[in-house]
Amino acid sequence: MFQWLLLKENALSAAENTVWKESALRIILVSGLLLEFGIGLLSAIDAVKVGAYYIIAVVVGFFVALLLGVVASVRRPVIGSAILIATIYAAAFCIVYFVNDAEIAKYGIMFVYTAPLIGRIFFGARLALVLMTINFFPFMLLLRNEPLPVYPGIDAPLANAHAYIQSLLFLFFNICVPLGVFRLLHALDASIRRHRAASSELESSHAQYQEIFENAGGAIVLCDVQGRILKANTLADNLIGRNPEKSAQSGRDANLFELLEHKCRSDAEKAADVLALKSGQEFAAKDGRLIAIENISTTSEHHYIVLLRDISQQRRIEEALDRSKERETFLSNHDQLTQLPNRDLLQRQLEELMRAMSPRRQLALVVIRLDSIKYVNDALGSAAGDALIVAFADALQRLLPKGSLIARLRSVVFSFTVETSHASRDAIPQIEHIRRSLPEELLVGGERQPVQVSMAMAFSRPGETSGDELIQRGKLALDSARRSGTQDITVFDDEAAASIRRRLSIEQSIVMALRENELRLVYQPKVTRDGDIVGLEALIRWRSPTLGDVSPAEFIPVAEASGAIHFITAFVVDEVCTYIRQTLDSGRRCLPVAINLSAIDIVRADLLDLVNAACQKYRISPDHLEFEITETGLVGNENLAISHLEALNAQGYGITIDDFGTGYSSLQKLSRFPTKSIKIDQSFVAQIGISEKSELIIRAVVSLAKILSCTTVAEGVETLVQEKFLKAIGCQFFQGFYYYPPMEFQQVNQLLKGR
Repeated sequence: MFQWLLLKENALSAAENTVWKESALRIILVSGLLLEFGIGLLSAIDAVKVGAYYIIAVVVGFFVALLLGVVASVRRPVIGSAILIATIYAAAFCIVYFVNDAEIAKYGIMFVYTAPLIGRIFFGARLALVLMTINFFPFMLLLRNEPLPVYPGIDAPLANAHAYIQSLLFLFFNICVPLGVFRLLHALDASIRRHRAASSELESSHAQYQEIFENAGGAIVLCDVQGRILKANTLADNLIGRNPEKSAQSGRDANLFELLEHKCRSDAEKAADVLALKSGQEFAAKDGRLIAIENISTTSEHHYIVLLRDISQQRRIEEALDRSKERETFLSNHDQLTQLPNRDLLQRQLEELMRAMSPRRQLALVVIRLDSIKYVNDALGSAAGDALIVAFADALQRLLPKGSLIARLRSVVFSFTVETSHASRDAIPQIEHIRRSLPEELLVGGERQPVQVSMAMAFSRPGETSGDELIQRGKLALDSARRSGTQDITVFDDEAAASIRRRLSIEQSIVMALRENELRLVYQPKVTRDGDIVGLEALIRWRSPTLGDVSPAEFIPVAEASGAIHFITAFVVDEVCTYIRQTLDSGRRCLPVAINLSAIDIVRADLLDLVNAACQKYRISPDHLEFEITETGLVGNENLAISHLEALNAQGYGITIDDFGTGYSSLQKLSRFPTKSIKIDQSFVAQIGISEKSELIIRAVVSLAKILSCTTVAEGVETLVQEKFLKAIGCQFFQGFYYYPPMEFQQVNQLLKGR
C-alpha cells in the first residue's frame, strides 16, 4: 500500500517529474476517500434521523467521485487531478449550500483556497492563476458578510453538523493537504540529493574531462564557427602561441585564424571559418612551427573541436628523407669521387640523346684512360692517386664543348661525347685539340705529376639507340689503343673489335672449360741425333663448343692476365702425373715429361708445394718431370724466380730454358739459372738456309750451352736441311714435325710400345 502511494523517485527515470505528482495525488485522494468514508458515514446516519436524505446522496456522490479519482490516478493522473480539484469546489459548494447555519457554512469556502496549490502541482502555473482569480469571488462574498445561498427546505440542522465541518476542515487541511505537500517536499529533498550527487559526479566527470582534455596526447582547441577559441589545452596553447591569462584580461577570446597563418598558394584557398577547414590542411605558427589540422568534430552546442598536430619534426624528417633519397639517387648515378655521372647514367643519357638526334647527326663517344695513375699510386699512395683523378676530371670538364656528356666509366677511364655531322670525321680534329689541351702535369699534394693518357673513340650508327653498345665499342677501341702503345686516338675498328671480343670470350670461358673438361693434353716426343725418343713435352689444347679450336698462343696470355693460369697449371701437372702413373702401372717404359711454366707460375709461392703434392699423390719420382720456362719469364722478379727454380732443381726436377734467344737475359744472369738444357727457339730454326744471322745465333746458343754445361734442344724442326745443319753444329736433341707431331697419349703409348 505504502509503496503504491509513495512512488520511488527512480522508478520512472524517463519521467522523474511526474513521479512525485502521481504519488501526492494518490495520497490526497486516498486520504480524502477515507475522510469521506468516516465523516460522510456519520453525517448520513444523522441525516437519516432527521430525514435529510439529500445528505446521503451528497455523501455517496462525493464517495463515488473520490473513488473515481483514485482509479483514474493509476492510469490517467490528469483526470484524477481534475476530479480532485472538482471535488474540492463541490465540497465547498455543498457545505455552503446544504448547511443552514451561516457561520458553519462559511467554513466550507475555505476548501477552495487549496485549489490553486493543487492546480499548480498537477497542471501548472496557468491553471493555478485561474483558480486564484476564481477564488476572489467566494473571498469577496465572505468579506462582505452577506447571507449565503441555502438549499430550500432545510428546516432543522444536523445535530453534529458543526463537529462534522470542523473535523472535515481539520482532517483535510491538517492531514490530506499536508501529506500531499510532505510528499512534494520529500520529492524536492530527493531531487536536491540527486542534484548534489549529480553535481558531484559532474564535478568528478569534469575533472576527468579536464585531465583527459589536458593529457589527451594531442593539441585540442574548442572554438566557434568564426574560430574564436573558447577553450584549449596546454599543449594547444603552447603550439599556437595563445596566452589564456592575456585573453581573460582583455576580455576578448583569441582567434585561431589570427594565431595561425594558412599555408596556401592563393588567398582563395584561405579558410575564412572553421567550416572551411579540412583535415590535412597546414598552418604556420608564429614561431615558425608547421601545424596540421588532424580532425574536426562538431559538439552538441554547435561548437567545434579542432585537433592540431605539430608536423614540423615530421616535415623535417620527410625533407631529410627526400634529400637522402635524392642523395641516394645521385650516388647511384654518379661517381662518388669525381661527382661525374657513372656508366649507368651515361648509358641512359646516350640513349635519350640518340633517340632525339636528327638522322643527319651522330655522336662521337671518346673514351680516355689516365695511364699515369699507377706511378702516382706506387709513389705517393692511393689518396694522391684519387686527388690526381679528381684534378684530371676537372681539367677535362673545362675543355669540353658546351652540351657534351661526360662520365667516369671505371677507376681511371673517363668518357665524353662530341656531336658531329653524320658520316663525317670533323669531330676528330676537335677531339685532337682537346687531347693537346690536356695539361701535361697536374699539381697533386704540392708536387706536379705527369699526365699520360690513352684515347679512343667510337661513332654512333644510323638508327642506333643502345647506349651500352656505343660504350662497348668505345671500350674496345680503347683496348686497341692501349695495345698499340701509340699516342694517337684510336677509332673503333670492327676487325680489332672482333679480336678483342674473342679475347673477352676466351677470358670468360676458361674456367668453364676446366669444369667441363674441354682442355686436354697432347705430347710431342723429343729425339736424339739417332732418332731415339728420350722425352716428351706436354702441350695443352682447347676445343670449345662455342669458340672452336683455341690456340695456346691465344688463351695462355689471357689466362695469365686474368689469373686463371694457376688453374691451368694445376690441371696440366695433375694430367701429366696421371699419365706417368698409368704408364708405370702398365709396365711400359716411362720417359720424362716436360711441362711449360708461365712467368706468373715461376714466382707463385705455392709452386713447389703444388708439384710435390701431385708427385706424392701419384707416387712419382721427380726425375720423371721437367719444367720448361721462357727466358722472358725470368726478367720480372729475378731473385724470386731463381729461388723457386733452385728449389725445384734441388728436389730433382729438370729445368729447361725455353725459346732461348728471344729474351733479354745477359750471360751473367744465365749463369745463375739452375738449368740442364736450353731450347733453341723455332723462329731461328725456321730461318736455317735462309738467314745467315739466324744461323749465327743458333751456333752461338750451342756454344753457350756447352760453356754452361747444358744440353741443347732444337724445336720446330721440319726439314732435312734444318736437321743436317743442327747436327753439324753439335745440337743434341730435336723436336718438330720432321720427327713427330704432338700426339694423344694413346698414340704415344702405341709409339713407345713398338720400340
